[in-house]
Amino acid sequence: TIHPRMPGATATETARAPVRVITKTPTCAEAQDVRRVLVLATTISLALTGTASSATAASTKAEFIKRGDALCAGMAKQLAPLRRRAEAAYALPESKRMAAAAEIWGDQIRIQVAFNQRLRAIGAPPDDAAARRLLAQLDRGVVLARRIRNAFADGRVDSLASALPAYLEFTLKLNRQVRAYGFRVCGR
Repeated sequence: TIHPRMPGATATETARAPVRVITKTPTCAEAQDVRRVLVLATTISLALTGTASSATAASTKAEFIKRGDALCAGMAKQLAPLRRRAEAAYALPESKRMAAAAEIWGDQIRIQVAFNQRLRAIGAPPDDAAARRLLAQLDRGVVLARRIRNAFADGRVDSLASALPAYLEFTLKLNRQVRAYGFRVCGR
């Protein structure tokens, strides 16, 4: 059992953070905690995704935010099936749960990579270093998500014990930065 502490996380973020990695047959409370891990991680990492808009660079911060938020709003349809699959994975026998989680994370990574490309296609406004810093961080989320997917695929609970908190800490921090920049949909 692990209890991640996320420096700088709000009480709400910490309350929604995972509190356990299951290493044995789960109790009802443990199953709920692991369900929260998958659902929260999926939700957080996909909160920045959506469908593509115009390929011309945003000319202002307001336009960047508007177009980025439109991308994020479009993700609701893609998030719903992943959430349902993550919740359904906990009804599976323990022997199949890790493989199901690896498959869900694989799908999440594909969506995340597509989103990163689409947001970069919008482009940071000229002379907006903050927007460029946000865009520069996107691939780190993919790297961390791949570590989780690989740990699930290989059944390495010890790797999950470090990969999940690292991923959640990163995404919570990035989402705070996204909200502070001014996005209203992304980062929520």
